[in-house]
Amino acid sequence: MSDIRIAGYRTTFRAMFEAELEATPRVNEVEIPLIQRDYAQGREDLRTSAIRTRFLDALHAALTKDEPVGLDFIYGEVRNGTFEPLDGQQRLTTLFLLHWYVGSRSGAYKAEERWHNFTYATRPSARRFCERIVRNPLPGDLTGPPSEWITDQSWYLHLWRFDPTIQAMLVMLDAIATRFSGEDPALLWARLTDGADELLPELVWLSWIRT
Repeated sequence: MSDIRIAGYRTTFRAMFEAELEATPRVNEVEIPLIQRDYAQGREDLRTSAIRTRFLDALHAALTKDEPVGLDFIYGEVRNGTFEPLDGQQRLTTLFLLHWYVGSRSGAYKAEERWHNFTYATRPSARRFCERIVRNPLPGDLTGPPSEWITDQSWYLHLWRFDPTIQAMLVMLDAIATRFSGEDPALLWARLTDGADELLPELVWLSWIRT
């Protein structure tokens, strides 16, 4: 039986794939495990809409007003480089979508980045959707909601309209586009990825690591 040790550290969504600090696990992929529920922050009921608005307001302040936001503990287990969150699924998924949207609009999107390795084990359709969007960034001249562009693509399967996680992701992407409209995507991307600005927003990470 392997030993288990606990390690905690501060990081950001993108940085956790990039850097290996002393006593931190190597994360090559984030996979939402089967035991987790569907992505919920994109639901359209009043309570969830209010939660979504507050969270996006906090992320917007962190990226535009020098108001750091801590995203509290996210914890789970690292197995062979794959992090399986037991808590923090919702925040991680929203950060994944934020990076995809801002990276696409900034023109700095690269086809192969390790943060693209984000997937769901809950349903094959959600896994496939995550794989497809990272291969297909938004066009720079997009004027309408991201969901309209995505659902009009040949790689978008119409059966996905029955997957609650995918539909919630589409709602969140439209909400991100609305909340960050009028901002310079290149500056937003720099705040998410460059130097000291990687501290905005930051995660407080706690992992169970098998040794």
